[in-house]
Amino acid sequence: MSSSAKRTPPPPVYKARRASLLRSWLWPARSNLGRWAYTMQRVSGVGVSLYFLAHIIETGNVVGGLSMWSVPAYDIAKNNWNNTVDFLKNPLFDLGLVIIGFLLTFHTFNGLRLFFSEFGYGIGKPARPDYPYKPKSQNTLQDLIIWLSAILAALAAVYALNVLFG
Repeated sequence: MSSSAKRTPPPPVYKARRASLLRSWLWPARSNLGRWAYTMQRVSGVGVSLYFLAHIIETGNVVGGLSMWSVPAYDIAKNNWNNTVDFLKNPLFDLGLVIIGFLLTFHTFNGLRLFFSEFGYGIGKPARPDYPYKPKSQNTLQDLIIWLSAILAALAAVYALNVLFG
């Protein structure tokens, strides 16, 4: 190719292509364990963040919401507390707590794995990429910690089921 020849720009990414990229990010069906851990880390992070916001709103409602910047009267506080407890006695909220327990445990232990691997602990030495192109950083120790994170998260969910529904 001569230096005077013009290069054509790559074709634009169309909406259908963007949708397939998002679908592959959310459902990494033919990917390795590291990709699944990446997806679960993102999903669990969003889930825990949404739970945190809902928890702040719910706790704010117990004390009377935005209109109550000071300590409310006893009767008002007792009424708010009883209404909140009655609202949260729904078994769907208990199931939500089980899911949050699973997500929080997985996010914590997988996050610790990512933290230590970011500083070079538990990953292999850099090597030339040879076919088949397997990432050297995704070694047996990394896979073991991912599985350990999933098992601990499942145990946390079983414990939460036992406590809430036991």
